[in-house]
Amino acid sequence: MKIWTFVQENYYMLVYALTLFVSLATYRKYYDTALKYFPMIITYTLLNEILGYLVRTYDEISFFNEMKFSNYNDIIYNIYAIIFFCFFYHVYRQLIANVKYKKWITYGTFLMLTGYVISAQFQNPLDTNLYYALGIGSYILVFCVALYFKDKKEKNLNLIQPYNLMFWVSISIVTFYSIFPIIYIIGYTDYQIWEAYGLRSILRALIVIMYSLLIVGFLKGRRLAFR
Repeated sequence: MKIWTFVQENYYMLVYALTLFVSLATYRKYYDTALKYFPMIITYTLLNEILGYLVRTYDEISFFNEMKFSNYNDIIYNIYAIIFFCFFYHVYRQLIANVKYKKWITYGTFLMLTGYVISAQFQNPLDTNLYYALGIGSYILVFCVALYFKDKKEKNLNLIQPYNLMFWVSISIVTFYSIFPIIYIIGYTDYQIWEAYGLRSILRALIVIMYSLLIVGFLKGRRLAFR
């Protein structure tokens, strides 16, 4: 029963695991591309979620000695977000040819990091998610996707490339990160709305959609189509 309850409450973790399996099974398609470390990020995502669940659920697994902080797991999500954003900023900077766009992504990276530093002055990153900085990082990532497609258009390449893994990665990022920050900030600033509109379920559905799109990309992607 405990296992079934865990699956019901955390079914999105199974999607992480499936995505990781597919990413490794198809790794030969992109092992020498800008996404060569992507399976490591997916693994990190899965392990981070499992650790977060364990800390949140079991008092004996904690980052703090004080009992009142025993279920606080926000610090691992703050660290994860920074690493995740930096990874994808780097990926898009590698793939974009336009030097001006590359500089914009570099500026965006510093803006995201500055956002986390400033947020940490007003919120304790050990016991709360730095959700405003997360919002900044999310929309900078969406901006990177827009620059990527704009760069492709300037090179007279088709924007819709179903056999290009980066097409599916980009679509999944826009689908999730254009909506996720809004839901997340509401969850931290107005819990009544979060509960009333079932935003937790919507957020988990977005996770499933995002990683399902990634699975499609891994399966449909072709080695020569990557660019």
